[in-house]
Amino acid sequence: MSIWKGVVRAFLIAMAVALGACSSQSSGYTRTDGVPVDPLHQQTTFAQCKGEGASAAVQVNPGGPYGVVERERKEAAVVTACMARNGYIQAQQ
Repeated sequence: MSIWKGVVRAFLIAMAVALGACSSQSSGYTRTDGVPVDPLHQQTTFAQCKGEGASAAVQVNPGGPYGVVERERKEAAVVTACMARNGYIQAQQ
C-alpha cells in the first residue's frame, strides 16, 4: 500500500506543477497595439484598475442580492474600461 502512496503523491505533485505552469502563461489580456504583454506591467495596471473598480462599486446601493450583482457588474465594467484605457483588451479564448 505504501508504494501507491508514493506514486499518487508524485503524480499529484507533477500535475500541480504542470497546471501551475499553464495558468501562469495566460493573463487573459492582450495589448491593443500588438506589443507583447509584459506580465509585470500588466499586473500593476490590473491592480490599479481593480482599485478603481472597487472604489466605483462602493457607490452602488448595497441592499440585497440585486445590489451585490450590480456592484460586481459595475466593478467589472470599470476594470474593463480602465484596462482598455491603458491599452489592454481581454484576449479571446
